[in-house]
Amino acid sequence: MKLFTVGPVQLYKQVAEVKREEIPYFRTEEYGGMVKGCLKGLAELLGTEYNDNILYLTASGTAAMEAVIENCFTALDKLLVINGGSFGHRFCELCAWHKIPYDAIELKWDETLTASHLQPFAGKGYTALIVNLHETSVGQLYDLKMLSEFCRQNNMYLVVDAISTFLADDYAMDDNGVDVTIFSSQKGLCLSPGLSFVAFSERMKQRVLLQGRAASAYFDFRDYFRNISRGQTPYTPAVFIMYELQAMLKVISSFGGKAAWLADIKAKAEHFRTTAASAGLKVKSSTPQSNMMTVLEFDGVSARDIFLALAAEYQIYVNPCGGELADRLMRVSHAGNITKADLDDLLAKILQIKTALEAQQCAA
Repeated sequence: MKLFTVGPVQLYKQVAEVKREEIPYFRTEEYGGMVKGCLKGLAELLGTEYNDNILYLTASGTAAMEAVIENCFTALDKLLVINGGSFGHRFCELCAWHKIPYDAIELKWDETLTASHLQPFAGKGYTALIVNLHETSVGQLYDLKMLSEFCRQNNMYLVVDAISTFLADDYAMDDNGVDVTIFSSQKGLCLSPGLSFVAFSERMKQRVLLQGRAASAYFDFRDYFRNISRGQTPYTPAVFIMYELQAMLKVISSFGGKAAWLADIKAKAEHFRTTAASAGLKVKSSTPQSNMMTVLEFDGVSARDIFLALAAEYQIYVNPCGGELADRLMRVSHAGNITKADLDDLLAKILQIKTALEAQQCAA
């Protein structure tokens, strides 16, 4: 089986080998010290100063999104949400669920977010802007500097879901004035699914600590902050994934660090897009564009049929799209332990299946 999916991704050998070990007991100083070292490594990759400001949750990315909404804001706040796809819409749903007032900037699936979209909402007393920075459902990467400047000018907190952009694109949390960064284990970090992380600016950390209790006991961030100083969580963590993280940080270091890591995934993305376009496929472009994945657009044949054939005939998995875009778009990830040669092989199989489907249609 080969994964060209945004998450989970194809694991690196050093990470996969962690699963061969026995599960260690984790309520120890040794485990806590290992965790603290990992969180400091993550802070460096995020571009933030570490001060017990990164929490980790045994939960999906959506759970982390919800935990941020319920811990950082109340019904007295007013939020502005970028709704340009499935995950932006999910933030809207979470705000509504927790009865936190919000407005949404609604974007069509192929519409680029610009400053003109933000301007009507300037000076309207919003507490924070919430954005899924790389809207993977449609392939748009938003301009973080533009969003940061808007928040600075309007005295707003900036909350970024970086789940599908962290370690695929350059990300500088402190330089861009980000107050909350949400990310998960199974995407750019190239780990098994099951852990999510939330990094805080100092001002947002203090806001959380002064808030009343969260809507749920399990996701009460105040409890997590009380435990994180010793590298622990209030409840049982996904221990193995934390050891995978320790191994993955060593893999990134062996690549030459963050800059070299990002350069490698960028090279794979550019290679695939150029090769696919040269082969006659329609490659969806946007500015800026994430290195995490490429969106291929199909006319005449169904993108979902190609996805199903790749899985059935070759045990190769890419990301399909849902809803009205299911037959039109297909997404190919460049993250994980894959090479340019792997991407070339995938492209050859996509073209082969596409040709076969077109022949079937002509015969019918």
